[in-house]
Amino acid sequence: MGRHQSGSRMLGALMRGLVLLLAVGLVAGAGWYVLHDDATDAGGADCPTTLRVVTASSFSTVVSAAGRELRAAKDCILLDVTTADGRPAAGQVAQLGADVWMPDDAAWATAAPPGLLVPTDKESQAKRDTGAGTTLATSPILMVTDTPTAEKIKDKGNGWLALANLLDAKTPGVRLVVRDPALSGDGLVAAGAVGEAVWLKEGMDSSSLTLNNAMAVTRTVNHDLAATPNEPGEVGLVPEYALLPIMNLAQSRVYLAGADNTALMRYSWFPTAEAARDPKRVAALNRLREAFASTEVRQALNAAGLRGPGQTRPPFEGGSTLPEPTAEPFAVLAAHHVQHVFATWDAEDRRGNLLIAVDMAAPGAGGGSTAPTGGKQSALDVLKAGCRAVGDLMPVGSRLGLWEISPGQPGGYRKLLPSDRLDDTSRAAFTRSVNTLNTHKAGPGLLDTIVAAYQSVRDDWHDDMLNQVFILTDDANKDSTNAQAVAAMVEKLKALQDPERPVTISVVVLAKKDAADRLKAALQPLGAYVDNASSADDVQAAFIHVVAGGLHE
Repeated sequence: MGRHQSGSRMLGALMRGLVLLLAVGLVAGAGWYVLHDDATDAGGADCPTTLRVVTASSFSTVVSAAGRELRAAKDCILLDVTTADGRPAAGQVAQLGADVWMPDDAAWATAAPPGLLVPTDKESQAKRDTGAGTTLATSPILMVTDTPTAEKIKDKGNGWLALANLLDAKTPGVRLVVRDPALSGDGLVAAGAVGEAVWLKEGMDSSSLTLNNAMAVTRTVNHDLAATPNEPGEVGLVPEYALLPIMNLAQSRVYLAGADNTALMRYSWFPTAEAARDPKRVAALNRLREAFASTEVRQALNAAGLRGPGQTRPPFEGGSTLPEPTAEPFAVLAAHHVQHVFATWDAEDRRGNLLIAVDMAAPGAGGGSTAPTGGKQSALDVLKAGCRAVGDLMPVGSRLGLWEISPGQPGGYRKLLPSDRLDDTSRAAFTRSVNTLNTHKAGPGLLDTIVAAYQSVRDDWHDDMLNQVFILTDDANKDSTNAQAVAAMVEKLKALQDPERPVTISVVVLAKKDAADRLKAALQPLGAYVDNASSADDVQAAFIHVVAGGLHE
């Protein structure tokens, strides 16, 4: 399994989250929701234990109800509660030394610093002791639109894949409205569902391309109710909990749940590893978790418009207008999937140190003419378009270089543009270099170039971004069939590896699946990604994906 993101890049994302936290003020108005005052009035000053809790703003009234239960009980417990949403929340958990985090979706755990939370990806004593990963409440995301647009979605299959396939500037008419994925689980789960539907059907490269295309026809908002559509053709992605209180005001709209999958927010229970090491705090945390089954907390869930773990819709006037989701829920978004969403919405998540090497033989020179083309475009034109797209998508401050594999040149390649910091001047230079890319006579050079490119990025390694080598080849020289040479290349790459300076290797073979399979098997020990691109869309998807954070699972 390839390394998708370095620890330093995750730290950079966390720091950006902390900056965002200051910018959005945690939630509108007060950033803190603390129960100390109420607790003191009820004699809470005598409570022997205080738990520090960080939770989503849409879940704060539910946590408050649980806090009242614990405060009134024998051996009372106080809750010191902070509300924090989106990417900044993980930073708050760490900064405050919280005992438990209850975000509005389980996917947010991927944003936590390593070691902060009790692991949920494997069975452990700490997980068993604390119930880490338990789902406390849920809320499905619904599509909200006008009747003609709803019919278009139904005609395409009435699901999230249907919506994804309609979100393309090349086929205008359907536009997306979604909350900013960095601000809340509302937006993260909603945007993630669009990409996830394509990922399940066509793979991760196509998912990146779909999200990129959808972004061009998306209106991003900062509040859940603002995601409701304003104009014909818009499809708002809104959580059920936000819709239920306004159902008597929105009878003219059409609501779709998705026939293929259900997009589901999962309010989750994440104790911190530090709290799990203290038996007294574990006991207090378990009492808090058990309080969510009480009558008062269930009533608070209903009032908040949230479903309990049993998935029953809360009773609201007009709520029966909404469709009941019946399709299997999408899985919780994994770290790589979350990164796709963030990289689509935020240019800073596309910051990287990327070296592209292109290997394209001339038509008739050993197979160049069989490479994927884009209609009237030649295979080389398709690659040039992909390179230009990369240059446009990567933000200022990234590093970008371009090599052309050229048999007969020293080392087997030409440096069309040495890696350099990306700004307006270097971006223009990159575009000019892309325009000079050319085909060559089939000959050796691919394997040596992969090694040289890897060493170049390793030596130019930057700890605040993902460091990548991206090779595109038609394997016209059939280097993949030379098992001895390929094995020698792998050994050279192993010798160059530095755990302190990880470099991602991605190879896309054009229209030759057998060659891709051979290279994939050989490079597997290095965690490299190798795939075959059989169409112009495949090539475009690969370029978009590498900018979205690398081609790795």
